[in-house]
Amino acid sequence: MVKFKILTAAVVLGCTTLISTSSVFASNLARITGSSVNLRSYNSTEARIVGTANTGDTVTILANANNGWFKINKSGVGVSFVNADFISIYQTDATCIEESVNVRTAPSTDSKILGVAKKGQVFVTTGKSGDWFQIKFNGATGYIYKDYMQGSLLKYLADAPAATPAVTSDKTTAAIIASGASDDIYGVVDATSLNMRESADENSKVLKALPDGYYLTVNGYNNGWIDVTDDSDTRGFVKAEYIILKSGKKPENKAAKAIISPIEYANDGTVTASEVIDYAEQFLGTPYVWGGTSLTTGVDCSGFVYSVFKDFGITLNRTSRDMFTQGTAVTKEELEPADLLFFNSGGDSAISHVAMYIGNGQYIHSTNGSGNGVVISSLDDAYSVKTYVGAKRVLK
Repeated sequence: MVKFKILTAAVVLGCTTLISTSSVFASNLARITGSSVNLRSYNSTEARIVGTANTGDTVTILANANNGWFKINKSGVGVSFVNADFISIYQTDATCIEESVNVRTAPSTDSKILGVAKKGQVFVTTGKSGDWFQIKFNGATGYIYKDYMQGSLLKYLADAPAATPAVTSDKTTAAIIASGASDDIYGVVDATSLNMRESADENSKVLKALPDGYYLTVNGYNNGWIDVTDDSDTRGFVKAEYIILKSGKKPENKAAKAIISPIEYANDGTVTASEVIDYAEQFLGTPYVWGGTSLTTGVDCSGFVYSVFKDFGITLNRTSRDMFTQGTAVTKEELEPADLLFFNSGGDSAISHVAMYIGNGQYIHSTNGSGNGVVISSLDDAYSVKTYVGAKRVLK
């Protein structure tokens, strides 16, 4: 018998948060810029030291604690405070405060207009370039003038790296690729993890998974798929919607482990739903961390589901949209505990959030909405009813 916990009835949102403008929220992230930086119990040098951080460590900004301090969450330490002199914020949420604001391909009014931002729309903002902020816009990198953006952490945002010119032709993707040799156009992965498949078909074999920001040689285009080659000369197909085309010579991939091993679904049928749910409920209250997979220090929606099942030897794909390709589809009426639930919160993908059904019309998930972390929600609440897409069964 599964024991259910009563949590707040507030509407909770998923990996992608839905407001009136269908905007996407992300964590506020920063890197430590000093060695052996003291993390303290409150915002003062007189506070107790609860841990340390080193150059390059990533932390989540929870709040501006004022007096030159930030409240943070760091893996292995938890909630603590750090002096602002020792961090560099590289990602934060910001809101467009005017109607019909042009988003451009480069930080200049002379650059091509990528699209138009609406008043109240929230963007993942990844840096500043002079008088412009760099944002994620419809799967691409765009720039919006500073006077049209508002956010509590914008003034602390680090400078954005120099922009690589994006392909600016008005031609279709197919025409762009056909018009240039591979030395003139390359692709950049714009997804947490992107499957490279054997053929231009979602049911074809996954050759490997490619990390966000990975550079690919472009060979051609096939009905929504791009024919690519990676640095190890593996040739395959990736969905065009998760690739940003850029002009120029392809940069080198400098990461030591640029290619993730192929992810295969596995389940030997010995795991029970009650075991999985009881284990998952131990982590209620774990904070939401975008890209996180630690069940104790921080997880995003897919990171939570992935890590719970992984503990039982069941390997799922890492992102919610890729998890949706696994298991057996079931209807709402057929739902059983431990089935995976999928939602579309208004993001660029048809699937933007994943959760685990626990029975009695309830599900457990990690959210960066009002619940803020791993919580239990109802399938009957307004968010769930509006955004529910479907369910998959991964336990035999």
